[in-house]
Amino acid sequence: MEKKTHIACANLLSLSLIRPTTIPSLLITIGVSSLGSILPDVDKKDSTSDKLFDRLMTSLITIIIMGIIINHFFNINIYKQIKEYNNIYNHILCISIFITMSYLGSKTSHRSFTHSILGLFIYSAILSYSFNKNIVTIYFISHLSHIILDIFNMKGITLFYPFKYRLSFKLCESNGTINKILFILSSILTIIVLIILCINN
Repeated sequence: MEKKTHIACANLLSLSLIRPTTIPSLLITIGVSSLGSILPDVDKKDSTSDKLFDRLMTSLITIIIMGIIINHFFNINIYKQIKEYNNIYNHILCISIFITMSYLGSKTSHRSFTHSILGLFIYSAILSYSFNKNIVTIYFISHLSHIILDIFNMKGITLFYPFKYRLSFKLCESNGTINKILFILSSILTIIVLIILCINN
């Protein structure tokens, strides 16, 4: 499926199941859901998620190098100071590990590790180290929806990675008619769910 279809389906599922009651929780749901829906395609060269995590990894390495240089030349231990704020430190550590795993995932073949049960649980477990249950649940739902949609694709996915067997129901092309119908239907239903959430809150 195309990126927009993955995002629309994941947003529909997440909003329907989580039912956020405030604007911030709504924005978090949509943001985390969108991330979870495109992350599996980090293994597709030049995809949005591949480019994103390449940049994030470069930024992470730059920050680490700058921290080492500042510590060496100015005797300011930034990492020690951050560690004093335990919550912030845990978030930074969690996000850093998540970015690193996503970057490593981008180096695997398309629809393998990041489209597997193993990948789904590893990414979700990393987030659970520092983030609350709602965020982890939203991510899990979105990543899982991507995997399920891609099983219907002609090429299939390596669901049981590291085993190389590719599971495919061979029902549609990634940019075919079913993809277009799913995108339109998910988008309409997402708007309806948003209206219902606004009315109820």
